[in-house]
Amino acid sequence: MKILISHRFIWPDNANCGQLVWEIAKHFQSEGHEVDILSSLPSRNISSEKLNKKKFQIISKIKIRRMNLPIETNKPLQRIYNAIKIGLMVLLSTSKKKYDIILMTSVPPILGGLFAALSSKLFKIKFIYFCMDLYPEVGKFSKDFNNFFFYKLLSVIENWSCKQANSIIVHSKDMKRTLLNRLEGKKYNIELINNFSVSSSLEFKSFNRKFNLSKKKLNIIFIGNHGRFQELEKVIRAMSVIKKRKDIQLYMIGDGIKKKRLIYLAEKLKANVKFFPYLPVDVLKKIMKKADIGLVTLRPNMYKYAYPGKLMTYLECGVPIISNIDKKSEFIKNMKLFNYGFHVSIKNIKNLSDKLVYLSDNFSWKRKMQKNARNAYKRCFSQKIILYKWSKILNKNNL
Repeated sequence: MKILISHRFIWPDNANCGQLVWEIAKHFQSEGHEVDILSSLPSRNISSEKLNKKKFQIISKIKIRRMNLPIETNKPLQRIYNAIKIGLMVLLSTSKKKYDIILMTSVPPILGGLFAALSSKLFKIKFIYFCMDLYPEVGKFSKDFNNFFFYKLLSVIENWSCKQANSIIVHSKDMKRTLLNRLEGKKYNIELINNFSVSSSLEFKSFNRKFNLSKKKLNIIFIGNHGRFQELEKVIRAMSVIKKRKDIQLYMIGDGIKKKRLIYLAEKLKANVKFFPYLPVDVLKKIMKKADIGLVTLRPNMYKYAYPGKLMTYLECGVPIISNIDKKSEFIKNMKLFNYGFHVSIKNIKNLSDKLVYLSDNFSWKRKMQKNARNAYKRCFSQKIILYKWSKILNKNNL
């Protein structure tokens, strides 16, 4: 089969979703399919200047066409422009070459799916819509799409795109339920495939700072986006409550629009929190294996529209979880089923600080939960299991 995959960020960008898509593309190619990728030039933490300038590459027999898209962080008009540019390139690519399948992710939101659906309709191509997050619901939740008429317009567009899709991929039953609750959601063909832990990251800038994770401390780790949906300010304040407990240390690794604010807050409150940039996956996993517990936080109800991909890396490395995600979510139900973590509400920040003190004073939970975490990953989220599900979707759409 000839497959076109489009995602806003792809390897060697260090966004986890971009690396995940790259692994899926390599898997399809290894099964004998012809794979093309349409994305943007690498944007963050890339060491090779030559790589940044190449708009067309063939890597592992995969043809990658990269577009020069300006940075769009906190620039809504630029984000729309970039999305339209990617969408038009999808239309152009599918008009020139006869693809069997187009795999479009929800990044960029709404418009990416629209142009892929148009290509599917115009050129009789099977369309797989990989909804990593659910839009426009996430935009309404964040208040980016707060205008009633604008939200309705986006809902109509996304609904049409979803109805054109031969398969819609989401990460959880909660996300599937959200789609089914849409006005015409029962017409969608929805499939469940979660993420897996990516195996490696390539071409990153050198990292020289050392992590000294003491065995005498409770070492907490948070990886990923420092953004609007993670409630990380509450976490910092909870750490400040127990700042006299030098045996409890939080390491925050990643980036995001709130990172500067979080650093300022941690310094102001003298909380035991250390910040680090995005790291190569091989470095990150070595650190995680020395950590005692991993933090996963989301704003209330966000679980209906997204699923934290960091969980898989935690579990693969045998890191137990502490999370504030809603008790009724699939995330917490699975955590309790396999017994690899703790649920804690952070509506009152003292709940989190008290729990961390308890875990630091008594490590009897650690060894068993580490084993449970690894077992859960092997049973549910291993790369082999997830990629097999992708193969099934591909074969199903080739009938």
